Amino acid sequence: MLFLILHVILISGFGLFLKDAKNRGHRMQPIGHVNYLTALLISILSVVRTGNFQFTPLTFIFGTTNGITYAIGFVLVTLGLRLSGVVVTFAVVRLSLVVPIVVAMLFWHETPNLWQSIGILLACSALPLLGTKSKSKPAEEAVPEQKSAEQFPVSRPPEPVQRLGILIVASLFINSGISRLAMKAFNELCPIEQKPVYLVFLFTVTSAVYTVAAIYQRTIPTLWEGFYGVLIGICNVMGSWAFLAALDRVDALIAFPVSGSGGVLFTTLVGVLFIGERLDRRSTVGVIITIVALILVNLQRA
Repeated sequence: MLFLILHVILISGFGLFLKDAKNRGHRMQPIGHVNYLTALLISILSVVRTGNFQFTPLTFIFGTTNGITYAIGFVLVTLGLRLSGVVVTFAVVRLSLVVPIVVAMLFWHETPNLWQSIGILLACSALPLLGTKSKSKPAEEAVPEQKSAEQFPVSRPPEPVQRLGILIVASLFINSGISRLAMKAFNELCPIEQKPVYLVFLFTVTSAVYTVAAIYQRTIPTLWEGFYGVLIGICNVMGSWAFLAALDRVDALIAFPVSGSGGVLFTTLVGVLFIGERLDRRSTVGVIITIVALILVNLQRA
């Protein structure tokens, strides 16, 4: 259980550190660059330590595909943090496990039970609710209310912002779902001992994408951006390894629901208590539905 708790904290820490860096005015692209370089270095050291350099073509394909989704996902996460907040954004990421479940139903003939079917339906119903923007205390205090009738024509309309938030949420859901599907396919079709090499392929792609972007934009991370990047990179890699260690000690029936719903709960508590996020009524309902859906889709037959 200790490794499972550590996994929840580390994966949630990825989003929380990223949100904190954004709130402090740091640039996301250099942080993402350092994050993936750190994750790549740790993955390479893991392969060297195990001494297993062999891999199959499918391991390469799934690893590079996962790397592409990670690179796109970092951009979508940063946009989601800006439009919807850390709580909503990472609730959507957790919710994306529905995608590999549905694909497994269609191609691997895995039939969901009644509770899993209800969970999938709840997950789909939660997505529109999670597209709304959460408020933060600084944002509310920074803009005083204007009561003059002359200000009404130039006030920002909420509908375009809300539609954009829903679009980002939907894109993040699909991209994160493909990412989880690549991992699911690797576990189904590739030797499990090739996981360290798989992670090297994954983070090589992401590191290459962000290195090219850094050279093109001529961006050099500051000391604090490098610090945040290393922290997030460690959370990125070690959170995955902690979950694998937890699966060796805790039954999957406990591990998956705790990982999904526990991550949403932990991110919500920290986001509301320490980062100053305030969820509106729609987002609050969406987070609650997400937690219930994550538990239901992981319930197995007795």
